[in-house]
Amino acid sequence: MRNRKTLRVLLPALAALIVGISWFQVERPHRDVGTEVAAFKMVPEELVTAFARDDAAQYLNAVVELYAVVEGDDGQRVTMKGGVVAAWDTTRAQRRLEAGELLRLKGRVTGYDDLFEEVRMDGLVIVHDPEEE
Repeated sequence: MRNRKTLRVLLPALAALIVGISWFQVERPHRDVGTEVAAFKMVPEELVTAFARDDAAQYLNAVVELYAVVEGDDGQRVTMKGGVVAAWDTTRAQRRLEAGELLRLKGRVTGYDDLFEEVRMDGLVIVHDPEEE
């Protein structure tokens, strides 16, 4: 008799705990790359070379600051000379970049495209913009 009472209390409590943990995992806040300190600072050519040599495991999912020349900006993605393509951070307003601009940008490295030999990034933000001075 006592085991049944314990089970009636313990099972709902355990179920509530599992639901709570699951909810916390699903609804956790997104990573804010713009406020994180960059783990690495480099130029795009260095990053692409590291991935081409298969020596880049340390850069995956890391925030990297790049000193780069812009090749193009379509409003969603920025292409940089040296082989880096990065998607803008959609939670922040960014100005449209012009080809040839030299900027410090940072974002999270998501991978390497062997076919196009490009490093992919997301959460891109401008670290230092000479036009704002």
